[in-house]
Parts: sequence; structure tokens; C-alpha cells
Amino acid sequence: MSRTQAVGGDVDALRTATSLVVLAQSTYRSLQALPAGGGALAVGVVRDLLAAAITQLGDARSALAAATTGAGGRAQTEPDPAYAGLVDQALPTVRTPADVVGLALTLEDSLAQTLVADGAALSTPALRATAVRLGAAAAARKASLLLVNTLLSSGRADLVVAPPDLASLPGGVGTVGFPDTRFPTAKASPPEEGAR
Repeated sequence: MSRTQAVGGDVDALRTATSLVVLAQSTYRSLQALPAGGGALAVGVVRDLLAAAITQLGDARSALAAATTGAGGRAQTEPDPAYAGLVDQALPTVRTPADVVGLALTLEDSLAQTLVADGAALSTPALRATAVRLGAAAAARKASLLLVNTLLSSGRADLVVAPPDLASLPGGVGTVGFPDTRFPTAKASPPEEGAR
């Protein structure tokens, strides 16, 4: 592969990852405005997860923009087109904290898998390190969301508190955030998907 191809591939991958970050951050802001995400029906932990994620995604967006321009590209500002339609369809149907968590899980899963795949494919150690660091943050958010989702799905919203009452948690709940022994990348967005 020539250096030009590597740089073009890097820029596309970075722009696609950024497009997923842009979409997730925008979606979380929209979720915060809903009763189940930030209003009267919201679960405190979910509200806090959204707020923390918005800040983390802002940092990720800045890091990816710097990496993209450093690789010779233009920073991405538009949301990922493949997932934007899904978000547009899902947002009007969000009624419960479980709906909020479900949508957030979809976005974090795609983002984490994309960044992990990028961590193996980008052409320089610095770019790979950025992708892996940001992928780990997305995977951590996904793990938290999986735990919250399990408790909400079991009808135990009362257990979704911080800090949790460990004695009251159902058996095995500590492992639901880490369902895979090897992190999957099958749902990673292709590098050109969000690179517009």
C-alpha cells in the first residue's frame, strides 16, 4: 500500500469514527430533553450516564478532529448517515428509560466496534493509540449501559442507583457488561461510511 493510500484510508476511517461520535453526542443531547432521558421519568443513573457521555464524546470529537487534520484530512462535522436514519426513527418512540438505554447501546456498540477495528487498521502507532483509547471509553460506556439495561429489563429499576446496593443485585449481574471474551468488530462501520 502506498503512503497516499494509507493516509486516505486513515482519513476516511477517522472521519467515519468522528461521524459516529457526532451522531452519538447529538442523540444524547436529544435524549436528555425527553422525559425518560433527562426529565421526570428519567432514572438518575441514566441521566448521569448521558451527561458524562456527552462530555466524553466532546473530548473524542476533538481528539479525532486533531487526528484527522494531522493525517491531512478535513475534520468531520456531519453525523454518520447509516445510523442517522435509525436515530431519526427511534427518537420519537423513546418513552421509557429502557428505550433511552437501548438507543444509546446501539450507538455505543457501533462506535466501540468501529474504533477497535480502526485500532488495528490505522497506519501509525499514534493514530492506533487514539482509536484504541477512544474505543476503550466507548466500550466502558457500553458495559455500563448493558448493566443498566439488564436491571431495567428485569423490572428492577430500583436497583439502578449509584452506588448500587451490592447485596440486592441479582446473581451474575456483574458479568453482563462484558459478554464477549474477544471484542467483536462485525458491526464496525466501514471506513468510508461517514467520510463525507
